Amino acid sequence: MILIRKILQSFKIIKPGDWLIIVLFCALIIISTKFLWNLPQGEYLEIYKNNEILGTYSLNQKITKIINGAKGDTTIIIDNGKVRFASAPCAKKYCIHQGWINKANQIIICIPNKISISILGAKTNYDSINY
Repeated sequence: MILIRKILQSFKIIKPGDWLIIVLFCALIIISTKFLWNLPQGEYLEIYKNNEILGTYSLNQKITKIINGAKGDTTIIIDNGKVRFASAPCAKKYCIHQGWINKANQIIICIPNKISISILGAKTNYDSINY
């Protein structure tokens, strides 16, 4: 009960103008994240092995690619507009846990196996990929 009274007393310190500024800044943060993190849909993907392009594929298909990397075979699934690592020989399997990607400029990298997937859109925002 005493804790609730202290919390209610601390709210009395904040004036109505302060609440207005807090609400406006919260709204600004929500609106800006909605517009700034809205990436366009990807059209193609590039698969890299040892920092060299193995191939460029359309995202609008349903295929499974098996690529032999530095530590073993890696399975990549392209499924109607999205792509992911299905299996990899690495220990922690972070590349698999990344899940599906489908937006332009998204990347999944399997560092131990030196294989990466990069989604391409109309414009790229980076110069190169390094391991």
